[in-house]
Amino acid sequence: MPFADGDIVLVDYSMFVKETEELVATTSEAIAKLYKKYREDEVYEPEVVVIGEGRLVRGFEEALKNAEVGKEYEIEVPPSKAFGERDASKVRTYSRRIFIRNRIIPEVGKEVTINNMTGRIVAVNGGRVVVDFNHPLAGKTLKIKFKVIKKIDDPIEKIKYLIKRRLKGVKPDDIKVEVKEGVVSVELPKSYRLADGVQLIKYLSSRDIVKWVKDVKEVIFIDRFAKDEFGGGSIGSGGEEATRG
Repeated sequence: MPFADGDIVLVDYSMFVKETEELVATTSEAIAKLYKKYREDEVYEPEVVVIGEGRLVRGFEEALKNAEVGKEYEIEVPPSKAFGERDASKVRTYSRRIFIRNRIIPEVGKEVTINNMTGRIVAVNGGRVVVDFNHPLAGKTLKIKFKVIKKIDDPIEKIKYLIKRRLKGVKPDDIKVEVKEGVVSVELPKSYRLADGVQLIKYLSSRDIVKWVKDVKEVIFIDRFAKDEFGGGSIGSGGEEATRG
């Protein structure tokens, strides 16, 4: 039975450029190591995917929608359903002086932003610098191997996974969730209470929960700070820590 928009699933996958067999992305640590793309700062685990959300390339999402849990698939996705065809008008030439003036040393492969467009330097010839604003995978046919590991149906489990996908290295059980009369209360792991960007994580997670979990009206994040987290010293009247001689 096909999945419906809004269904939440866990997916293992590896994505390659068909013509070169170059690995583009994977949820498998073993595959990353095999293709020499392993990164120590990366967490390799099944990806949380909301069907119909549009975070994956269109051809992949279409295939996912008609997949069965536990079955392995291999598909090819043409550029029209991936990152689009290459557009020659997006390859532009600039004077080297522009980069030097902005304290940028033009080097092939370097990513740069010009007029709010991000591209890669593909050539440096004397006083000219060529920048390609096409997506690096534009014009490429993708080969994707994937398997849907699990469909998530329990509302509390859905909430945990929607939050977890924005928290690196966190397991669903590390997140405390309670739901009562449409109000969701969440406690994040202690390591994330003061983490950089945590307010944005809370905002984006709340938006996802309200959108994708039925009957949720409000999301509350709770921060708890126990007395023993601040040390055991007593404070003197002058505001300094008291010491015993």
